[in-house]
Amino acid sequence: MAGRRALGALLVLVAGTFLVAAPARAANDMLLSVGPMERLAGAVCVSYQADRPLTPQLEEVLMQGMPATVTFEVGLWKRRTFWFDKLVVAIKSEHKVVYDEWAKSFRVRSGVNPPRSRVATDLDSLRTLLFTARRIPIAAEAALDSTGTYYVSVRITIRPVEVEDLGEIESWLAGESPGREHGLPSYLLGLAVNLSGLGERTALEKSERFTPADLESAGAPLDR
Repeated sequence: MAGRRALGALLVLVAGTFLVAAPARAANDMLLSVGPMERLAGAVCVSYQADRPLTPQLEEVLMQGMPATVTFEVGLWKRRTFWFDKLVVAIKSEHKVVYDEWAKSFRVRSGVNPPRSRVATDLDSLRTLLFTARRIPIAAEAALDSTGTYYVSVRITIRPVEVEDLGEIESWLAGESPGREHGLPSYLLGLAVNLSGLGERTALEKSERFTPADLESAGAPLDR
């Protein structure tokens, strides 16, 4: 009897420790949603969308020309009973965004080898270009356990550009707009440092759990 009481007390203590240690889930201020998961041409694909990625304050300073970096981290996880879930695939992409006063549009530069440049004519176009992803291949279906249980996590981070990146962005804009006479306004650095509430903005969300063998087939994928 005493042994059972001791075991019960130990289980309560362990459970309490996990509850205290577990971090609180951050509010999903970006209204990020992940899913549905689909099958396409032998690949498992994910879709995700952030309906409110930018705050009014961030929109204002972006329109003034302050650059920002948007990072996406997408992970495919396999559920494991009585153990930590296993990270099967991790994909990270980074995008530098700046409003080009010369061209009256947003410039988006993605990747490094080679970098890819795209244009968004306004804030609505920017939100559609960056924060809506449809049927992105994340793993080959043959590489997964067909009866295993999986889910996908998506983390979005938006932050003011690093100081050392300002020169790189200025050169990039000058190279894409020959004949421009001025680079980034010098006041932007002070703006980025001094504006309150303009720190890193992030959201994390997960898809519903799925089994590869039960996924529905989808149509053609759309590129980001």
